[in-house]
Amino acid sequence: MMMVAGLIVMLLVVLLVIGLPVLLAGGGLAAALRRRPSHPSAAPLPATPPAVARQCPACGREVRAEWQVCPFCGAALT
Repeated sequence: MMMVAGLIVMLLVVLLVIGLPVLLAGGGLAAALRRRPSHPSAAPLPATPPAVARQCPACGREVRAEWQVCPFCGAALT
């Protein structure tokens, strides 16, 4: 029982040592994350247009222009 009480006290001390400075530093973790400057690589990438689809001559399903073999029926697309 004493060991459990000691562990709880140690956890509370650790939370105070870590949490108190974060709270006093300007509104907590949420405020610190809001003020963080965004990294240039965090910008969204421009959308790439999808490859023009074509139809497989054997099964008629849509296939991508860069495909050489139909993944549905295995027919050659060239």
